[in-house]
Amino acid sequence: MDNSFWHKCWERNTLGFHQRDVHPLLSQYFEKLTLPSDRHVFVPLCGKTLDMAYLARFMQVTGNELSDIACKDFFLENNIEYQKQTLGAFEQFSCPQLVLLQGDFFKLSSKAIDSIDWIYDRAALIALPTAMQQQYVDHLRTFFSTQTRLFLVTVEFPKEQLNGPPFAVTESDVKSLFSGFNIEYVAKNEIKDKQFAQRTFEVDYLLEKLYIISLDN
Repeated sequence: MDNSFWHKCWERNTLGFHQRDVHPLLSQYFEKLTLPSDRHVFVPLCGKTLDMAYLARFMQVTGNELSDIACKDFFLENNIEYQKQTLGAFEQFSCPQLVLLQGDFFKLSSKAIDSIDWIYDRAALIALPTAMQQQYVDHLRTFFSTQTRLFLVTVEFPKEQLNGPPFAVTESDVKSLFSGFNIEYVAKNEIKDKQFAQRTFEVDYLLEKLYIISLDN
């Protein structure tokens, strides 16, 4: 799966992965988990998720997204004025509380972003095929410092019943991918109607799980 796949999704408006509401696990748990010192959250592969507008209520948000269309749509659909400028290989869309860096995540340097307290991943890891997931985690690790915590939401279903994206990521997958990290399993959400974002899955079960992940100091 290369970048052209995702560009075509946005060009054709085939956005079955886009959720029209703030994710329930985010609204239920994030505020409870934050510290008074938390200032900055990073959202890789962010699309135009409304979760960023929610996160911006609490702290500065930096998102990274491959698609120029997604970046523009986020601001337009939320009636937010923005400024745009070129920063090297990336285009920056910004307003006072939120910045979107448009470009390839795997080419984004952690040096381009201020110190990160939280990373929010609801649809990044699960959007990538198994062969790319460790590469993603390895690059994501470069954005961690000792205070950084990852708010990771995964989806589980019988892998043989559905070809992604999204791709099922089990608890054992998380432990393998994030070997050497502290991993805390926080919550599970069983989706009984099998409705994931804008799609209905024909699978035996559909679960979302929340993990909080940090460096093993």
